[in-house]
Amino acid sequence: MPKAIIFDWGRTLFDNDLGREAEGAEQILKLCREKGYKIALVSKVSGNNTVQGRTEIIENSPLRQFFEMYFVTDLDKDNFFDEIVGMWDLPRSEVMIVDDRTIRGIKYGNTLGHPTVWLEKGKYANERPNKETGAPTHTISELRELLTII
Repeated sequence: MPKAIIFDWGRTLFDNDLGREAEGAEQILKLCREKGYKIALVSKVSGNNTVQGRTEIIENSPLRQFFEMYFVTDLDKDNFFDEIVGMWDLPRSEVMIVDDRTIRGIKYGNTLGHPTVWLEKGKYANERPNKETGAPTHTISELRELLTII
């Protein structure tokens, strides 16, 4: 069982298309906190988004209170995953990665021995796991399904 969870933001905890927190996100994060999980966020911006714009959205979100730390980047997320894991000083097997992209968070987690949860929904639902990414530990189609995993 994990002791910590690193979440992705866009299309995982935040619905980019609707411009608001994803349905069930606050409930999930409350439960994580109640269970004593350490919680962090790593977000990669793309397209018309900027690091500053994404940071402002996160800072103004009711979800911000749940994150021990968060990082927003327009580069590779892996260094920030590494930084968080290092700060927490936990074995990778106890830090779960939750992401909607198999080629980013899921690949990173699988490569380094993290339990992974792929949110197979929305824009990247057809981004199938492959030999390079590895299969996620869990696959969910709605964020609320995470309640049965944690």
